[in-house]
Amino acid sequence: MSIPIPTHMQKTTALDFDKHAKDTFTLTDYVLEKVLDNIILVQYVDTPDSDNTTVLRKGILVPIDHTTSAWRIGKIILAGPDCKNVKEGDFVCFPNDKGIPASNVDVKGIGKVKSSIFLDETRIFGVCSPSEEE
Repeated sequence: MSIPIPTHMQKTTALDFDKHAKDTFTLTDYVLEKVLDNIILVQYVDTPDSDNTTVLRKGILVPIDHTTSAWRIGKIILAGPDCKNVKEGDFVCFPNDKGIPASNVDVKGIGKVKSSIFLDETRIFGVCSPSEEE
């Protein structure tokens, strides 16, 4: 049984992520300096190819079917000032279909981030770290 969070206690983002989930964010002729609110920019770390069509799981390439929810791993590149549980540099796990994909975003101080996704912090399922196993 889940207990609903009262409306006045829910943290929401002004951006409707579900409405833009099929969009791909690109930023031409500008450099992204920061994100606002509880928004994060996460660079995929589980994608060995630049076209983001497969993920690497225990040394095996698994195709991503965009009609299903694949679990993804990424590194936070930028975190908004209202993020409470994550920070830049954290590795996080999240569902693939819950954000706005971004490609070739030039980030101030970092450079081009090729394969990434914008999420709000509430869509993150956990903070993780690379396994010591080979």
